[in-house]
Amino acid sequence: MSSETVRIDSPPPSAATRSHRSAHVPADTWRVVGLVWLVHWLLTQIPATLAYHFGTSRPATYDATGRFIDAGASWAYGVVDGLPSQWVPEPLTGIAHWVVDPFSLWDGSWYRLVSIYGYNPGMKANAAFFPAYPWLMKWGHQLTGWSPQSIGYIISNVAFFGALVFVYLIVSMDFSAGVAKRTLWAVALFPTAFFFTAVYTESLFLLFAAGALYMARRRMWWAAGAIGLLAALTRSAGVMLLAPFAVLFIQQHGWDIRRWFPNAIPAALPALGPIIYGWILTRHDMKFTDWIAQQWQWNRFSAMPWRTFDCTLNGCVAQVRSFTSETHPFEVRPIDWGWMGDILRHPTWSHFTSFEWRDRMARGDVLEFIITILAFVLVVVGLRRLPLYYTAFTVPPLIVPLFSPSSVHPLMSMPRFVLPLFPLFVMIALLIPNRRVGLVLAGISTVLLILLTMQFAQWYWVA
Repeated sequence: MSSETVRIDSPPPSAATRSHRSAHVPADTWRVVGLVWLVHWLLTQIPATLAYHFGTSRPATYDATGRFIDAGASWAYGVVDGLPSQWVPEPLTGIAHWVVDPFSLWDGSWYRLVSIYGYNPGMKANAAFFPAYPWLMKWGHQLTGWSPQSIGYIISNVAFFGALVFVYLIVSMDFSAGVAKRTLWAVALFPTAFFFTAVYTESLFLLFAAGALYMARRRMWWAAGAIGLLAALTRSAGVMLLAPFAVLFIQQHGWDIRRWFPNAIPAALPALGPIIYGWILTRHDMKFTDWIAQQWQWNRFSAMPWRTFDCTLNGCVAQVRSFTSETHPFEVRPIDWGWMGDILRHPTWSHFTSFEWRDRMARGDVLEFIITILAFVLVVVGLRRLPLYYTAFTVPPLIVPLFSPSSVHPLMSMPRFVLPLFPLFVMIALLIPNRRVGLVLAGISTVLLILLTMQFAQWYWVA
């Protein structure tokens, strides 16, 4: 055990009451979190605003015959003859036009639609998006009159601040303050961390997940269960909090069932998330399982994890459902490393800023593959160095998506799915104790963060 690791054995029963009443909060929590949050916001907001308002967005693409293929806009609004449909919102006005619009793209479009139109059989794809975040957008809009996108942006950024607080507190309980600080920087400067600023659920989910685990770690099971249920209503991965909850619960209560109650009841509350959501869908004339079934609209199909990686590396032919409910063969393109060679063959600014190179890089799946492999490497290395409940929290959300790859991007969204899995960043902090090395890597990651933020703000695929 290193000098930066705090022993995490469960406190004896006699200490349980004390842990309920008080917990050590590092004196510098607000200063550290505030600094990290501010730096992250500046590093994402400024590039996004500049790219969105002064750059050129990805244009629509056509094949050799002139047939429309793809729009430089979200499919949430549909496409008619290559042009967005009537659902496309007008640009926001005032400061929101400069600050919010650059971060309301891609899934932000979907969350806006859910907040306005809710769940109904005419828009079944909405069922893929869990309700907590769009509900908050809707209620905030009704309360203030501000646009749903603006409310979503505020929710994401406030939630990210709260999430950093909980991550700092829980990591400080299990490791040293130095590890906790490096963890926050690793989270905030990760290349895809701009999703914490965007109208996406990453910030809110991290807030609920880290908050739930922090409360469970302090034996405050009713608070942990309630927050865990909120996480399970924010994203489907929230139900997977049952795994780390189980580890902490057994560590604290042992195997004697007579000691399990009443705390076993709140510990199981995350299981209600998909049940409640399924019931909500049935109340809107949809199927209980539509939150799973409608994933086909993102070209997802069933596969074993090793086939997902094979499709990523070598390509494959997948049977994908279509709008006629029939399945059709779809050729999955293998990972494209070629854009990396272009850096040496055409080292010019005009080439790097061209639509062709940027789009090829975006669609190449290299980012998805590297981050997925990195995540699993960190999990394996962390088996000996991280608390067991950290691993239990991290592994299920990493493995489950591998069973439903997309024929468009087999590892679709993995660079985004890893963001709330803070134990991965704890492991990064443990592996890089040297300040000089850490600063170099942080600088590289920051450059990638800025570049990917600009890609996102101009409608290029990121994750």
